[in-house]
Amino acid sequence: MLPPVDPRYMTEKQRAENRARYVSFAMWGGAAVAVALAFMLFAYTDQAPPWLRNLAYQIDGAFGYPVLALIRAMAG
Repeated sequence: MLPPVDPRYMTEKQRAENRARYVSFAMWGGAAVAVALAFMLFAYTDQAPPWLRNLAYQIDGAFGYPVLALIRAMAG
């Protein structure tokens, strides 16, 4: 039989550091998603080279064309 597990005591400083770590992770993750979305939106434009358009279409297709659906929703 396993002994009961007592929750680990955390000081206020440790809690604040954990909160800061979570917020930092969320902000960097949001920035990465925004950059990836902007890159994909650019790749669908006429200014992008053909190889980049093809690559973006293949990447978008691997995820079920969410960027193309977003472009169509914004256009119409």
